[in-house]
Amino acid sequence: MSMPPGAIIRFRYATKIVDPKVLAVASTGKLNGQTALICFLDASKMELFPSIVPTRFARIEKVEVVGGFMTLDLGLSAFPDIAEDVDVQSRFEGLNREIPVPSGQSASKWERVRYFFGKIDDPKFKSSNSDDTWQRIVTQLGGSDGFKDAKYGRFFRVYGVSQDDAGHQQYTTGMSLSAGVPYYIHVSYFSPSAVENSDVLSISASSDAIKVISQSAMTLDSDYDKQAFIVQGTGPDVQTPSFLSFLHEPSLSTDDKRKWKLRFELPITSEADRRNRIIQAALVAAPPAGAALLGIYAAGKFTWKYILAVVVVYVGVGVLKFMVVKQK
Repeated sequence: MSMPPGAIIRFRYATKIVDPKVLAVASTGKLNGQTALICFLDASKMELFPSIVPTRFARIEKVEVVGGFMTLDLGLSAFPDIAEDVDVQSRFEGLNREIPVPSGQSASKWERVRYFFGKIDDPKFKSSNSDDTWQRIVTQLGGSDGFKDAKYGRFFRVYGVSQDDAGHQQYTTGMSLSAGVPYYIHVSYFSPSAVENSDVLSISASSDAIKVISQSAMTLDSDYDKQAFIVQGTGPDVQTPSFLSFLHEPSLSTDDKRKWKLRFELPITSEADRRNRIIQAALVAAPPAGAALLGIYAAGKFTWKYILAVVVVYVGVGVLKFMVVKQK
């Protein structure tokens, strides 16, 4: 619910708890490129059918079965915007499966292991990235037994990266930042119920290629608000893969042992402006090129020895420059 569109999450399952039919399909690669619907299963009362809350659409990027594990990569997309007259539970009842307890294993360890696998083809299952849709889903999650504990505090959502403060155009993950240009990362948070304590949401970069030029932490102290972090690329000569890390810490009392942290990373790249790189390359190449032309003019003819000497000196200067940069 927090990660922006385009973010990829990975699930890893032991094959012994996956239905053989699912493994058979996964091994063929036919699931790759399909759309998945991620749901929250409120299975607090296991004798009853779990309450299902559809939370996010995702693209199945890759399914792999290697050794004793199945790996599932999902690329997150929009949120399900389901009409109020749709009986969501009935759409899933025919897909409910309970995995049998493996021999030699404790039943209590496996009592909550369930899976849902099937095709949901309903035109009323639409998608949306609106705040209203997101808040509706968060409200449903907040009403479940699994999220009623005060330690969960507020839900937050990262929209993506925008070049303007209004956030008119949101870029997804894996984008490149031009050097020296400010970029806005809009974040909203919402509390489905009254929360007395405030939360803290902070941001940090994994390398010097990206600099946080706004406040690096914001206090979440109301039921709903929308704020923005500001970052910019520092502009190395080559692309530098980096990560922006988001850390959410509910501010509970010190005697509460259940304090938790939520962290995820947004892959991003900082690169120098191409025009600047072209200008820099031209300035570096101009002296030896000019010297070569001057030598040809002075000699009155094309002198290979002179050109070779200029090239050797130029390469030597380049090597020394690389060594100095590397030492820094």
